[in-house]
Amino acid sequence: MSDSNSHAISASAPNHPEARYAGNHLVIDKTEWVPGKHPDPHRRREGQTEYLERYLRCIECGVEVLSERDLPVECGGSR
Repeated sequence: MSDSNSHAISASAPNHPEARYAGNHLVIDKTEWVPGKHPDPHRRREGQTEYLERYLRCIECGVEVLSERDLPVECGGSR
């Protein structure tokens, strides 16, 4: 990433220096403990009561998705 792009992202998201653009969205990687067994049988284990879910959150419009391909084309936030 060039210096000019990193400054633009930092200026847009001073509280989230790790934010990056994914299409029209300025996203951060998030993780959260979810109760229950992992939905993927290959990642479940005996006695599991919670699992770690990774997802993306747009800091401009608030949309949360599991994958970049699930992001809506338009961002409802302000730039």
